[in-house]
Amino acid sequence: MNAEELKVALQPLYDNANELGVSIYAVLKDSTIKKLDIEDEASQNLKSLFIDSLKERITDREELTVLNFSTSDERLDAIYVYDIELPEELKSIESVTTSDNLPKLNLANSELLQIKALLIEIGNNASQVLLYKTMAPVNIFGRASFFLKKSQHRLEQIKDEFIRISAGFQLMRINGELLVIDLGAIEKSFGFHEIIKCEAAKGIKSIESMHLIENPDVLHELLDDIKYARRFTKVAQASPVLEAKVPNEIIIKFCKNFPSLAGKIRFNSSEDKIILDTKVSKDLFIKLLMDNYLTSDLTKINYESVAKDYANNKLPLEGNQ
Repeated sequence: MNAEELKVALQPLYDNANELGVSIYAVLKDSTIKKLDIEDEASQNLKSLFIDSLKERITDREELTVLNFSTSDERLDAIYVYDIELPEELKSIESVTTSDNLPKLNLANSELLQIKALLIEIGNNASQVLLYKTMAPVNIFGRASFFLKKSQHRLEQIKDEFIRISAGFQLMRINGELLVIDLGAIEKSFGFHEIIKCEAAKGIKSIESMHLIENPDVLHELLDDIKYARRFTKVAQASPVLEAKVPNEIIIKFCKNFPSLAGKIRFNSSEDKIILDTKVSKDLFIKLLMDNYLTSDLTKINYESVAKDYANNKLPLEGNQ
């Protein structure tokens, strides 16, 4: 799914807003999902709140970037299509899309403080969107606190629990795709890190198979850092250098000659392998694998570029460097 396809998928929600239904579900701390019984006026206002949020955060954005999660380049303002193994907790969300008979949350026997997230389902038989919104403890107010509300000309005490619902959300499911809207908010949740580490290990295995690195063990030490794990996941899924099977001797020659790399990456005594012995060299090597170092054919100026769109649909064939 690209940005234009996402906007097209959302358009029916705006065109038929008054005819759409809305259901709100609570994801509890024990990971069970219960339907919330909300008065009709409040439900309709919540529907409007989130439809307006979708329009503002996605449809009205002139420059919207939609990328695959596995090949994310750490742009926090992008939207990511989740395309690797789904965490167990998020698999339970499927029950909302496949069942209309989830039990209601019994508010007489349950505390609102047990709610850790909301699922907002908006749509009809033709089009539907499901939003995942985490509920921070600061937005759930229990009986232990003391609150006052305005009532005509005086203040009255709020004696029961209440929650504050804002328009933000972190995940969205539409047309069978799970989209990460807020990468920073969810990257350490749902066991994402462990799943990303497993994907990243595949990237490191591919690097080791090149026999290009003198000390490949240092790469495994980086897996506990979510930033590096995400980069190795991208290497596993979309490294142009690995996909094109660029020969080691060409890579080493490039490291010696490209201005951003020359002198910053060391080699073994026979100069047929790279030694990664500094943080800088590790960062530069990962960027190298993603082919981030470019030279303009027009100006001969060297660039470092994360975002790249191919002028054609194919990588260069091996040997056509």
